[in-house]
Amino acid sequence: MSDPLPDATPTSPDSNWRSCLSREALLLVALVTLARILYIAFFCPYNLVEDEAQYWVWSLRPDWSYYSKGPGIAWSIWASTHLFGISEWGVRAFAPLYAAISALAIAGLSADAFRDRSASVAGAAIFFLIPAFVISGTFLMTIDGPMIALWAIACWAGFRAFYRASRSAWLALGLALGIGFLFKYTIALLIPSLLIAWVLDRKRRNTTTPLRPRIAIVLACIALGLLPIAIWNYQNGWPAIAHFLGHAKLPGGDRPAGVEVSRYTPKWTFEFLGTQLAAIGPALVLMWLGFRRAALPAGVPSFHPYVPEQPEHSSPSTYLASAGLPTLIFYFCATFLTSVEANWPIGGFVSLIPFAAIAVVHGMNDWRARMARWRAIPRAQRPREGFLLRRPETASQVCWHLTLACGIVVSLLILRLDLIAKFPEVARRVALHRLMGAPQFARAIQALAMKETIPALGRPLLISYHYGVAAQLTFYLPDHPMVFVAGSHLGYRRTQWDLWPDMSLENPALLGRNALLIGAGESQWKPAFRTLAEIGHLPEDLRRDRWVYFGEGFRGFGSSTSTRAPQTATPTQRSGT
Repeated sequence: MSDPLPDATPTSPDSNWRSCLSREALLLVALVTLARILYIAFFCPYNLVEDEAQYWVWSLRPDWSYYSKGPGIAWSIWASTHLFGISEWGVRAFAPLYAAISALAIAGLSADAFRDRSASVAGAAIFFLIPAFVISGTFLMTIDGPMIALWAIACWAGFRAFYRASRSAWLALGLALGIGFLFKYTIALLIPSLLIAWVLDRKRRNTTTPLRPRIAIVLACIALGLLPIAIWNYQNGWPAIAHFLGHAKLPGGDRPAGVEVSRYTPKWTFEFLGTQLAAIGPALVLMWLGFRRAALPAGVPSFHPYVPEQPEHSSPSTYLASAGLPTLIFYFCATFLTSVEANWPIGGFVSLIPFAAIAVVHGMNDWRARMARWRAIPRAQRPREGFLLRRPETASQVCWHLTLACGIVVSLLILRLDLIAKFPEVARRVALHRLMGAPQFARAIQALAMKETIPALGRPLLISYHYGVAAQLTFYLPDHPMVFVAGSHLGYRRTQWDLWPDMSLENPALLGRNALLIGAGESQWKPAFRTLAEIGHLPEDLRRDRWVYFGEGFRGFGSSTSTRAPQTATPTQRSGT
């Protein structure tokens, strides 16, 4: 049954934040969050993935910003590891909390936009069931979790600021955007999206309060969030801009010289569409059903004969669509320049979840009413009213049940992918080496380092071609020794390691040292050492194409190697990317 909210009034605009969240929504979020905390603390079998390990290494060196990201993720991990210790649990402790914040903000936005408290529990449930958010919220501590949380807060705050005359919403909007920049620059796409919503719905938004001081508050919060990033980038030659241009394959980017830029292939666009369908699942159809009904012209019944029409001052369809679709369109257009990762555009779906939520609330009410009428008919006389079953069915009901089933299956499967990977047909399709094996690999590298230790020269340097491998080794090796990264000298992109003076491979004090070399190919390492011996693939390494070498007499990387393009691996020259 629907649970309509009382109309918000300009006289008490700030009193309705809490009233938008039903007890059922709060209980659902609390239970899911508790279950996830217990899982990552006691039952999670997965190692830190490369990005998690990289952000942990950043947290060891707190700074105002970092090479490719703002400081938010490093500060967050610094806080969690100081609270819970340096462990996989300590690094990931805040991940379920960020997911909980996301669910609560989406729940509030769903109820607030459609003036129906029942939509809050549906919004939270759908967020927890969407595969992309299941994976990022269950155990991974990457930038996506906190960024989605802040994106969701900004969407809800923006709605209350535009339509509910809420003074506190303007401050919340500014803080969410400003702090969001500290985690992921992608949140910048929400700013033009909100401006589009403001322009398109100017006749219905609430303008009873003076705008200039409130807009000034938002801009001041954004400026404060950008200030540490801007200062750090100015001091370090604006690496964030070079990194962005490199992703977009534009001039001035950080892609090494001599690396050919791939030309557009339709595969990029179709992969983008396919990955988004897989990442969101059946909830995409629910979003469409909710939008289609909510966007009907005024005077046309929107959802259900027992639900009152939306107040004239509220225009959820325009706002919610404008807050999400521009981001999705932006990344769709980006597929004509580069290959887009599946997680890049997921912020655009946050403001579309309320459409799915209201479709579930009123679609299920309609389905229950039809079921009651159908069951009232004598069994022998009941007509076939469903398109799959004899009983009545509706599009919203079928899509909701599919969303529920898909979300539960994905949530259960990701808990123990190692067990699922034991099936031969599944093992080839599960990239288990990304989630497991790092401690065993680190122990093997540690044993090699001890074996190759020479008293006169000390232990060999540990040098990886890739920042993620270096970060995992740093985390899992005893006493967490920093592992060098040579990627920019071997023809790959620069990383944060290139900006830390004590991690520079151009340090003269390193000349003459021996080193264990992880990844890349023999011809890439050979010019930098007096002699080079291939150790080969370590049995403990789940990555089958990663080779290890031993280099004697480090001579440094000259210009010939620093501009060398990555080479294709051969049987004696393997690269573990």
